[in-house]
Amino acid sequence: MNQPITALVIMGVAGCGKSSVSQALCHLNGATPIEGDAFHPAANIEKMSAGIPLTDED
Repeated sequence: MNQPITALVIMGVAGCGKSSVSQALCHLNGATPIEGDAFHPAANIEKMSAGIPLTDED
């Protein structure tokens, strides 16, 4: 089985190295990393950047 990987999801708790692992794997394979947090509305991104956890209402 030598089929290329078309998608890879990396999950884990905050600060465990998900972004670093993702960037390294993408660099090795010529892929583009997609950060899931970028799909949040701007107001939620501001809250997360300030260290404020999101709620179910967000």
